[in-house]
Amino acid sequence: MNQSKDKAFILKFSGIILGFIVLTVVLVFVARSMQGEPDSDANPSQVFLEEKRIQPVSNVRVGAEGMAALAEAQAVSAPAATAGGGEIDGEQVYNGLCQTCHSMGVAGAPIPGSEPMAQRFSEKGLDTLVSSVINGLNVMPPRGGNPALSDDEIRAAVEFMLN
Repeated sequence: MNQSKDKAFILKFSGIILGFIVLTVVLVFVARSMQGEPDSDANPSQVFLEEKRIQPVSNVRVGAEGMAALAEAQAVSAPAATAGGGEIDGEQVYNGLCQTCHSMGVAGAPIPGSEPMAQRFSEKGLDTLVSSVINGLNVMPPRGGNPALSDDEIRAAVEFMLN
């Protein structure tokens, strides 16, 4: 009599365990079917950051190629004064440095011509915006990351972004 009760218990217990295993497998497949692939194009700043993370840390250029690369880098960081009248070109400063973040709104950087940019200008005024660039704000480093920029160049770039 004991043996028949033991067999009945083992059969019921095995059935329950088997049921839990089947339920677990079904739940795993249902969860996987509900999970979609992440949309990498949904946030342009995330795509930009992903691409930046997989770029090489540095390059070594020698000879004529190295001299050309050095001249190009110096031209970008050189003062943005034009030869004509000594007037500072805000567009050149923006294109050389600021557009990297501001064109795509990286880390909350206001995009030129957008409503948030106009709102910041109306709330803070030009002098406060220029001061923010000179001293740095949030993740933007002081002087936009180029300590060679003069205050006038920064002002010209901010004015260009507001137009």
